[in-house]
Amino acid sequence: MVTLVTGATGSAGEHVLRQLIEAGEQVRSTVRPGLVPDPRTSHQTVVFDFADQATYAAALDGVDRVFLMRPPAISDVKRYLRPFIRAAADRDMRQVVFLSLMGVNRVMPHWQVERDLHDSRVPHTLVRPAFFTQNLSVAYRDDVRVNDRIRLPAGSGRTSFIDTRDVAAVIVLALRDPESHAGNAYTITGARAWSYSEVAAMLSAELGRAVRYETVGFLRYRKELLAEGLPTAYVRVQLLINAVARLGLAAKTNGTFRQLTGRSPITLPESIHFLRDAWRRDP
Repeated sequence: MVTLVTGATGSAGEHVLRQLIEAGEQVRSTVRPGLVPDPRTSHQTVVFDFADQATYAAALDGVDRVFLMRPPAISDVKRYLRPFIRAAADRDMRQVVFLSLMGVNRVMPHWQVERDLHDSRVPHTLVRPAFFTQNLSVAYRDDVRVNDRIRLPAGSGRTSFIDTRDVAAVIVLALRDPESHAGNAYTITGARAWSYSEVAAMLSAELGRAVRYETVGFLRYRKELLAEGLPTAYVRVQLLINAVARLGLAAKTNGTFRQLTGRSPITLPESIHFLRDAWRRDP
């Protein structure tokens, strides 16, 4: 049987896909409509869109496990993800692993997806990671690369970053051994929490130039993001993430990752070294 990987080009999905292939699993990944699957890939690829139920059969037929990721652009999960979950439940599915987030609650779309998975009765595992280290090299990449700064309303709050390679390792464990992991929810974090001032100091040391952390008010930050043309749903999530950090709720750490994998999570300095090319100014 085959494992379907949605969001295979995302910061977590790309590592889920790679680790499954390296483990010898049969994998099918999805690409958005309008994109042509690369014929050179060593795995199946299908055109898929949560908003188009006509694409579900090609994605799900012959599949017994699914890595489910909510696309950041989709906030109405009842309309776009619930039908997909129902379609998966109608098949002989052994496991769905959903990428949620730490501290998920009713105001977040992830919470509704978790409820829909529970109501569907399809075997599933919830992976609730802390803040992705890779967000520093994606969402905040240009501000660091161009302006030598991290500008956020997180105040002096601390965050327990987790590398998406570690997130993928837990997801792959749950996908490969459904009987051991179905029905569980795993909150996974880094070994310690860091302030953004400390993050800026690490970036400075790694890049050989001064990177500073600037704190900003929430209203000003919202206005700046909207001025960049970013979707309102994305802006809302960014404000929520930073509010959680500012209140000290993102600083929680636990030993779940070690318990599941038998090793320590990748440290933040190790991740920053791995990602250093994202912030370099030279080609």
